[in-house]
Amino acid sequence: MEEQQPIVVQLAAFNQWRNAVATQIQTLERLIADSGLLPGSALLRMGNLAHCIANDQLRVAFVGEFSRGKSELINALFFSNYGGRLLPSASGQTTMCPVEIQHAPMGVPGMRLLPIASRGLDHTIKDLKKNQSIWQKFPLPLEQASQRTAALQHLTDTICVGVEEARRIGLCPPLNQTRKDRLNTVCPPCGLGKVQIPRWRHGIICLPHPVLAAGLTILDTPGLNAIGAEPELTLAMLMEANAIVFILGADTGVTQSDLDIWENYLARNPRQNHLVVLNKIDTLWDELKDPEEIEEEIQEQVRRTAERLGVDTAQVLAVSAQKALLGRIKQNEELVEKSRIEALELAIAHNLIPAKRRKICDEVRTTIDRIFADQQMLLTNQIKDLEQNHHSLFALKDQTEDKVPKLLAAHRQTITQFEQDRLRFEQKKRDFLSQAEHLLFSLLDPVAIDLVISNAKNEMLSAWTTAGIQERLRQFFTETLSRFEKALHGAERLNTLMLISYSDLESRYGLPHLNALPYAIMPRRAELMEMAEHYESFGKRLEIAVNTQSAVVRKAFLTVAQRVRDFVAETLSQAQVWVDEVITVMEKQLELHTQRVQQQLQNLQQIEQVLGSLDTRIGQVIEEIAQKRKQQNQLKAAYAPLKQLLEEQPGPGNASVPPQAAAVQGGSAG
Repeated sequence: MEEQQPIVVQLAAFNQWRNAVATQIQTLERLIADSGLLPGSALLRMGNLAHCIANDQLRVAFVGEFSRGKSELINALFFSNYGGRLLPSASGQTTMCPVEIQHAPMGVPGMRLLPIASRGLDHTIKDLKKNQSIWQKFPLPLEQASQRTAALQHLTDTICVGVEEARRIGLCPPLNQTRKDRLNTVCPPCGLGKVQIPRWRHGIICLPHPVLAAGLTILDTPGLNAIGAEPELTLAMLMEANAIVFILGADTGVTQSDLDIWENYLARNPRQNHLVVLNKIDTLWDELKDPEEIEEEIQEQVRRTAERLGVDTAQVLAVSAQKALLGRIKQNEELVEKSRIEALELAIAHNLIPAKRRKICDEVRTTIDRIFADQQMLLTNQIKDLEQNHHSLFALKDQTEDKVPKLLAAHRQTITQFEQDRLRFEQKKRDFLSQAEHLLFSLLDPVAIDLVISNAKNEMLSAWTTAGIQERLRQFFTETLSRFEKALHGAERLNTLMLISYSDLESRYGLPHLNALPYAIMPRRAELMEMAEHYESFGKRLEIAVNTQSAVVRKAFLTVAQRVRDFVAETLSQAQVWVDEVITVMEKQLELHTQRVQQQLQNLQQIEQVLGSLDTRIGQVIEEIAQKRKQQNQLKAAYAPLKQLLEEQPGPGNASVPPQAAAVQGGSAG
C-alpha cells in the first residue's frame, strides 16, 4: 500500500527531479571549467549549489497543542508499514521533546537524545548537534515491535527534580513570579519541593525509509502551550522548517491557545507553507446521525477554522489519524478512505513539495543564469577577436614586404605602451582592494558583529524591565542595519572606482565594454529588516524576560544573535566573491587583449620571415573560431535541459524529468 501513497510517489518524483537538476549543473560546470575563462569562484559556487541541491532536505514540522494527535498523524502518514505505532501516541504517552526523524545514511537505525540539563549551557541546539559526546545514543531495533516500542518510549520520559534546579534551567518560574501558595510544590510521584520535567531536550531518530531517503525530514514537536519555556523550539525548528502542518481537534476547533500559537509563531513567516489539519473527526461519527449531517458538521468546522485563522478553506483538511493508521495496518481500504488521510497526502504532495521545488528553481536561476551569461559573453568576445584576426591576416597578405617592418615597429610600440598602462592598472587594483576592505568588508566583519553582540548581551542582562530588553534588542538590529547601509554605499563607490580605472584602458585599446553590477546588498538588507521585525515581535512574547539572570533570555538572545551573525557573515562572503569576480573579469579582458596583441605580433613576425606562411595561420584561426563556436553550442546544449527542468510544471505522480536530463542522470531515482 505504501508504494501507492501520493506523498511517497511525489517525494520520489521530487528526488529524481532534484538529482537531475544537480547533475545538469555539474555537467555545465565541467564544460565551463574546460574553457578556462571564468574564475574559480564561479565554478566553486556552481559546485556548492549542485551539492546543496542533491543533499537538500524538505523539512516539514507538525505543530499543535498537547493531545492533538501529532505523533499519531505522523505514524499514519509515513510509518504504517511497521505494523504498529512507531512514535508513542497512546494516552499518557505524550512526546516530551522536539524530535527530528531523518534518513539513516548507512541504513542503520538509531536514536540520539539530548539530556535536559543541556539547557544550562550557553549553546544553541545547532551548536549542540555538532557535539556528539553530549548526546545519549540508543539502538533502534525495527523488526521486533516490542523492542522498537520500548526504545521509542524514551521520548515520553520525565524526571523529578528540585524546584531550584528546574528554576535554574528555566523550566520553573522565578520566585518573583510564583504564587505564594505554590512556593512549596508537591509532585505526587516525587514529593514536596519537587517538579516533573522532561528528561530529554531534543531527539533525533534515523530510519532507513524510502520517504526519508527521498529527502524528507519530519519534525515532531511537543505540545506548544509551554513554548515560552523553550524559545529555541520556535526560533530554531519552526523557523527552519519549509512547511508547517498545524494540527487542531475536530471536536474543539480553534481554541484560544491554538489561536495564540498560530498568530505568534506560525503565521508570521510568509516564506513558509502551511496546512491546517482538523484531527479526530471520528469523534464526530455519530451513528444516530445521517452521513449527510455528519459531513455538513465537518464542513462547517472546516469553514469556521479557515475563517478564524484567515486561510483558504483548501488549506484546512479534516482527518482521523487513528483510524487511518488502523485501516492501513489492517488493510481496511474502507476505513482508510473514511479517515480522509489520502486527501491530506495529496495536499502535502501537491502544495508543500512544489513550493520547495520553486525555491530550488529560484536559487538555481539566481546563480546559473549570471554565470551562463558571463561565459557566453567571453566566448563571443573571443570569437569576435579571432574573426578580426582572420580579417587582419587577409589584409596583411596583401601588404608588400617593405611595409611589414614599419607595421612591426608600430605594433611593438603599442605593446610597450599597453604594458605600462597595465602596470598602472595593477596599482589602481591594489588601491581598490584596500578601499574594499575599508568601505565594505570591515563593515561586515563578524568580529565587529561579535562585539556588538557582546555589548548587547551585557546590556540586555542588566536591564530590569521588559521595555528595556526590547529597546536593547531594537538597538542591536539598528546597529547591524546601520552597517548594512554603509556597506551598500561602499559597494556603489567601489563599483564606480573600478569601472573608471578600466574605462580609460577600454577607450584607448578598444577593450570590450563591461557593465559590472554593484553588489546587490539591498535585498539582503530588506531580509535583515524582516528578520528584525520578526524577532522584535517574538521578544514581546518572552513573559519571563524581567528576570535579569534568566537562562531563557540569554539563550533566546544568543539564538537571535547567532542567526544574525551567520547572516552578516554570509553577506560578507558574497561581497568578497563579488569583488573577486569584478576584478577577475577585468583582468581576464586585459589578459585576452595581451594575448591578442602578442598573437598579432607573432603574425607580423611570421609574415616578415615567410609571407607564404600566412595561409597556414589563416587555417589555424579558422579552426580556432570553429572550436569556440563548438564550445558555445555545447554550453547551450547543456543549459537547455537544465532550463527545461526549471520551467516545466510537475504533475501528479510525474517525475517531470526531461529525456536529456534522464539520460545524463542515468536512472538515479530516489
